Amino acid sequence: MKRLNTIFAAFFLATTGVDAAPLCSEFLSAETMPKKYKKLGPVLSGGINDWIITNDQMDVDYAPSQEAAQLLAAVVDEFERRGTRLAIIVPPPRPLIAGQKTLEALEGRLDNFDVETVSTSFYQMVGAAQEAGAIVPNLLDLATSDDALRDIYYYKHDTHWTPQGAATSAVALAEAVLASDIPTFKNVELTRPQSGGNEVFSERGSLADMAKAVCGVEIVPVEQAIPSFETANLGLLDDVSLRPNIVLAGSSFSNRYKKDAYRVADAIAGALNANIANHSVSGGGAIGAIEGVVNAGLLDAQNPVDLMVWEIPYTQGLKSIGMYRQLLGALQFKLGETAARSVKLDATGETKIMLDGLTPKRMAFYLPDTKLERIKVDLRFADGSKQTLRLVRKKHVPVALQSDWWAVSLAGLDERKLVSITARYGAGKAGSMSKIHLY
Repeated sequence: MKRLNTIFAAFFLATTGVDAAPLCSEFLSAETMPKKYKKLGPVLSGGINDWIITNDQMDVDYAPSQEAAQLLAAVVDEFERRGTRLAIIVPPPRPLIAGQKTLEALEGRLDNFDVETVSTSFYQMVGAAQEAGAIVPNLLDLATSDDALRDIYYYKHDTHWTPQGAATSAVALAEAVLASDIPTFKNVELTRPQSGGNEVFSERGSLADMAKAVCGVEIVPVEQAIPSFETANLGLLDDVSLRPNIVLAGSSFSNRYKKDAYRVADAIAGALNANIANHSVSGGGAIGAIEGVVNAGLLDAQNPVDLMVWEIPYTQGLKSIGMYRQLLGALQFKLGETAARSVKLDATGETKIMLDGLTPKRMAFYLPDTKLERIKVDLRFADGSKQTLRLVRKKHVPVALQSDWWAVSLAGLDERKLVSITARYGAGKAGSMSKIHLY
């Protein structure tokens, strides 16, 4: 315990104060950074123990549109038809945890980034998701509610939360779940983590790798104890089959270094005294893991899933129309259903389908001989307007969660009178057997 206290003390000391000088001048402009890191620039930084915040973390708008909120509500309904409640956890943006004074003390381009305004937008996102029927804890309020927690919620040299940040977020999720009306959680008692833990995790940090590559600066890995959840309510002879069943589908926050390094699944299961299956995918983005879970039929298994926990990185958030239509497509797709029309994908990288009065409710790409990761779908309407859906699949998704079918929901477009659909996917990337099916 003395060693752990020393670790925490060192970590707190490292998080106080800001050195006004940037870690290196190359961070101040994307143009002065190596090609591999240009998309992350410019970078806010201070001294070797200060925050490093990349440009992709400086989004100012998180509130979903009305259409996005409606599609999310449809997603919630689809899960409930399977007897599964949907919970969403979005780790709050790192700049909001750092705070306005810290951001202004760091060196780099802020572009009038206002923490209070951006926080309001994040709260609007949480509120919209809650109104759509999802169980969503407000992790921004949690992480900023206590100065000590605020200091250890995130790593300053990595984009992810710490084990302590993950554990406290899991407890917040558990509290929200127990406040809902899920019958299988009715008699569950909340378990909180024990003070301290016997296991320590050392984070070398993805941003530390960038600092070394760009600035030649070596940042020392940070160690933190992993909070321990003791399932005090589960006796040795208790039947675990009676415990609630949870599936976690998330990103690298829940699957770091090809494992759950921060013990997110353990924390959720421990807080709720539940069984959990973690299918999160590092590098899978917001959609990769959860779409894979649906496509693999894991919600149709003999043992029902009481709770689906969808962990979404804040750099993607809840705004993407394409993401929702892609997930809805997976939830609504029925293998073997007869298509109203089928069209072979053109080798030129663009396939246009004139609907001629056809009003499809969904479409599905059949891709048995290709590994397309990105498809843009242009929806053209009778009034001349166009909407582009950006569909994404990442190669990091494990084979067990992959499918030759890539479905997209077109529900709710009847009033807009869809007249044509154009798929764009890159010349030469469609296999000879690839097709679009309309249903």
